[in-house]
Amino acid sequence: MRNRKELSLTTGLMLALTGCCAAPALAADLQADMPENVALEEDEQGGFHGIVVLGAGVQSDFEGAAEYAAVPLLYANLTAFGLGLEIEGPEASLNLRPDAAFQFGPSIGYDMGRDGTSNKVVDRLDKIDAAFEVGGFAAYQFSSLLAQSDVFEISAELMADVSGVHDGVSGSLGASYMYGVTERLRLGTEVAVGFASDSYMDTYYGVTSGGASRSGLQAYTAGGGVKDVSLGATASFNVTERWGIVGRVGYSRLLGDAADSPIVKKEGSADQFSGGIGISYSF
Repeated sequence: MRNRKELSLTTGLMLALTGCCAAPALAADLQADMPENVALEEDEQGGFHGIVVLGAGVQSDFEGAAEYAAVPLLYANLTAFGLGLEIEGPEASLNLRPDAAFQFGPSIGYDMGRDGTSNKVVDRLDKIDAAFEVGGFAAYQFSSLLAQSDVFEISAELMADVSGVHDGVSGSLGASYMYGVTERLRLGTEVAVGFASDSYMDTYYGVTSGGASRSGLQAYTAGGGVKDVSLGATASFNVTERWGIVGRVGYSRLLGDAADSPIVKKEGSADQFSGGIGISYSF
């Protein structure tokens, strides 16, 4: 169990719903949200354009917690020289084909671990150090399926620990749909299924014998498999040609050994909510 990578407002705003497909889904939504004349203008001046979102939100104190905390919201999607760089909180992805239907590229992430939580019982468990992860993503976009302004996307992401913290892998499979209600207003929704390996699950959801004696929770070994299912919704509104407002809400339900962990059953909740709002700027 870990602090969420991103306030994946998902997403993929930095509300780290994540463990969801928030990143690809939010990218599809916000890229389409950029005014066409702004993108064309920047292309003519060197091919550099993008969108940045800054704001604030709320998420669980750690994945599986019942307590919530306010967090900053950060999202950026930059395109130049035929490449796309997406930054969503402590995770970044390089899109090697940002203008194509089939997109893919490498990803890196930083997980803050678990230490000093607001739950005093969970805080007595073994400390989990911050982890560095590397991996990649792939996505395919279908445009104009039901309307001229819609985008349907299927995506997948896989990340592996390279810092020796959990020595496991985690990932997600997801789908999203974005629709332009008007020239200024766009709505998007997505669903995703998250999964993780044995070592990942036991690190974040397991309880060692030492942790059990200190916390009073039952010792527990968590196995790999499906970790959660997530839903998210995003709304973006262009106030001016470059400035806009983005809001997002998300819900995820922990499943399997994650939901059965005493950390979640006794001290937390399998139901995880998130939300946030930010100001966007297109350039």
